[in-house]
Amino acid sequence: MHLVVALIGRGWSESLRDTSELLGLGDVVDQHGEFPADVRERVVETLRTYKDTAHRSHAERLTLIGTEPLRRARNANVLADEIERETGLKLVILTEREEAVLTFTGVTRGILPRSPLVVVDIGGGSTEVSNWMPGQSLRVDSLPFGSARLTKAMVENDPPTEDELDRLFRAATEVASGLVSVNAGAGGTDAAVEHAIFVGGTATNVARLGRLTRSAIAEDRETLQKMSVAHVAARYNVKPRRAKQLPAGIAIVDALLERFGLEGADVSEASLRDGAIIAAARYGDAWPAHVEDLVKG
Repeated sequence: MHLVVALIGRGWSESLRDTSELLGLGDVVDQHGEFPADVRERVVETLRTYKDTAHRSHAERLTLIGTEPLRRARNANVLADEIERETGLKLVILTEREEAVLTFTGVTRGILPRSPLVVVDIGGGSTEVSNWMPGQSLRVDSLPFGSARLTKAMVENDPPTEDELDRLFRAATEVASGLVSVNAGAGGTDAAVEHAIFVGGTATNVARLGRLTRSAIAEDRETLQKMSVAHVAARYNVKPRRAKQLPAGIAIVDALLERFGLEGADVSEASLRDGAIIAAARYGDAWPAHVEDLVKG
């Protein structure tokens, strides 16, 4: 769960507060298929705290969005009802495309780029790839892998073994190859990707190790094979849960860079939350009906 309080204008934003709590909601849904009562209580209590924090920062509007775990949980409607009853906040559960559009909007600060751009949001359970070509609709591809899901499936040792790292990189490459057209140009043909921006907690934590380049990732792989989760967390100032997922994170970044034909990419702190803030400021409470308007040229 993540809280962002921001001051915004056209084409810019300034984060005033930024905090998060790792509740492992994706893991809970993987295990139970829904949110048990104690987990729902933790979510509601966290949101109470976030609401108070936002009000202390004089936030004029509060917007609450849910992503992949809530799309999968069979009792997400129960959680949404409890949240609204206890906090007064209405939860909007985003589709994969809505999530990608808002992420793209956050990265671009609500101003459509004049040149092609790929934005990649690596989550815990899935990865969204958004391709922007001026004059065309934003294309969104969702890949069924994320740093948490790959870690849970393939990493048992601390630090990960060479065999586990090999399996992570092979699995990521296989899934990334499923991107049929990385950046479709006129007539549906492939056009070269010139610029990519990675966002989300996985990307920003991978960036703590060094630059997002394939050569740097090769060095990161050697580093993570030698260091325990506790050592990585302390040295690079990441939370232990994130540190455990870093091997999967670098595997995903490397696989996508290879698929894009790029040696490196940028990383942005701005992402989904910023896009939701921009949408709500621009369209008010009716913003869910105007998500596609954010990417209309």
